[in-house]
Amino acid sequence: MGLDGLRRAVVIWVLLVGCVAGCHGGDGPPPHLLYGEAAAEFEPAPHSVLSVGRVLTGTALGRRFALCRPSGVAADTRVVERIGVFAESLTFADPRNETVYACDGGIDPAGERHLPWCGGSAGRLVAGQLLDPRLDVVCRDRTGRPLAYAWVEPAAGAHWIGVDQGNYTEIYEALGELPVRIATGRRIDLARSSATFVVTHYDSHGKPLIKARLEARVAG
Repeated sequence: MGLDGLRRAVVIWVLLVGCVAGCHGGDGPPPHLLYGEAAAEFEPAPHSVLSVGRVLTGTALGRRFALCRPSGVAADTRVVERIGVFAESLTFADPRNETVYACDGGIDPAGERHLPWCGGSAGRLVAGQLLDPRLDVVCRDRTGRPLAYAWVEPAAGAHWIGVDQGNYTEIYEALGELPVRIATGRRIDLARSSATFVVTHYDSHGKPLIKARLEARVAG
């Protein structure tokens, strides 16, 4: 093999290694979450990926929380952290449980926010319920694709929320008695500042309860 052939072989090998590490075809659920964790399946729903969700204090989250914490929210506030296939978020409420906040993950095209956060939302709670999904379409994923974030209030009896991501369903657990912050890279209309989420609510055993379209617009 000559020098040119060797160079071509090296380039091909590098591309293959890169694809093994970071490429995902359209045939099924992705094998990994955002930070490389193995993606688990939600057994009751075929072709699904279970996002990571946990309840922590802001103090335990450290800089991740400090980068997006409003001044009126205590550093040790209870926070729901979610990490999915291509998106991540924090959800928390103010001390009086009158306002719920989100920190949305990704790249900020304007360069105004520090990673891992690129956007955020605040919504008014009335009798513990959110009146608006508070759509955020500012963020981009690592490939530059637009992301849309919104909150979903679980239906009565629901414990899991599934979001149609095309070739798989991403599953979020309802935690902390707070709305569930979901994300998608599909059905986003940037010109109209709107997005549509196809959402399924499941009970604690994974039985589907409701499937609906959530059509959201950025609040004016």
